[in-house]
Amino acid sequence: MTALFACVAVVYVLGMAARMALAARWFARSEPLSAAHAKVTVMIPVVSGDPALQACLRANLDNAPDATFLLMVESDDGEARRITADLARQTCDVLVVPPPATGENPKVAKLACALPHVATPLFAVLDDDTVLPPGAISEAVAALGTEPAKGGDLVTGLPVYETDGGFFTRLLAAFVNGSVLITYPVGALLGEQRTLNGMFYLGRTDDLRGLGGFEAIRGDLTDDYAMARLYLDAGRLLVQSRVVHPVRTTVTGFRHHVSVMRRWMIFARRYLRENPSPFTLGLIGGTTLAPLVLIGLACATGGWALALVVVLLAAKAVVLRRMRSTLMGSHEDPSQVPLEMLADVLTPLHMATTVFRPSAMRWRNRQIRMVGERITYE
Repeated sequence: MTALFACVAVVYVLGMAARMALAARWFARSEPLSAAHAKVTVMIPVVSGDPALQACLRANLDNAPDATFLLMVESDDGEARRITADLARQTCDVLVVPPPATGENPKVAKLACALPHVATPLFAVLDDDTVLPPGAISEAVAALGTEPAKGGDLVTGLPVYETDGGFFTRLLAAFVNGSVLITYPVGALLGEQRTLNGMFYLGRTDDLRGLGGFEAIRGDLTDDYAMARLYLDAGRLLVQSRVVHPVRTTVTGFRHHVSVMRRWMIFARRYLRENPSPFTLGLIGGTTLAPLVLIGLACATGGWALALVVVLLAAKAVVLRRMRSTLMGSHEDPSQVPLEMLADVLTPLHMATTVFRPSAMRWRNRQIRMVGERITYE
């Protein structure tokens, strides 16, 4: 048992060190770009329920006064309609759309309704809990490039979750912040970028329309992965930019936390199943499963082994916190370190829950069940 524990520990250390080194290398190679300006319509699918919703939307309007904002709300979402009606008095338009029908992704259905209203050369998609800092759109435009032959076709950013709030809000932030830096940039560096961060991405409007628009992915469960496939299958280039955007998500309690993590793990499981490369299964999957495996082996090995696992998890969390501060400008309280350690141990358990009822999940205010590849609502 000691030999097996030592073997898994070495694999974890080497794998995590490799991910950190590759992330640092990506940042070293992708130098900041000078801001570029173009007319952009930012489409934000809005769903009520989060106390920070209005503040997030207002912050985006304030931070990007030159952009055109189009907010989409469902006709039966009274609270979202009230909030967006107040904001519409500023520089944004509101589009009221019908609730998603059976077979439709709720986010993509809104975007499909909005795209015909986009009159600018560029479009951006932004989640309603995401805040773009001042200048972020200009940075994304620069990463896209002014000419398709000399740049990319779809640019995405790097989310960093804000860590203020209750225990489960901070635990969710610890999970995301503890993985994003060593996942998206590493995939981009290794040429394994087969999905994107769906919280924010930007591209050319004519390109998207030429690929069939959002109608082409209206029935896909994982909208970010489907969007990436739409572009990659057409031979287009995804660009991982250095744009860092805060995300504010309020997690109300244990059940809410488990619900969000379960949905994300269902998405991740589908992605891993369809992309079984050494990068996804080995470097990402292996280092994700290792903490829980190490704890199980340590319990059978002895107290010294358990202490070593704690040291390894703490070292990973401390080093990544420093890297996020240096590379992403993130400033997190040291109390996030033990939460990141806990999140690393719990993640395999969240993944394990997808074995039971893998087709059922909660998405904001809707209960979804997959019947084959078809989205249905309960």
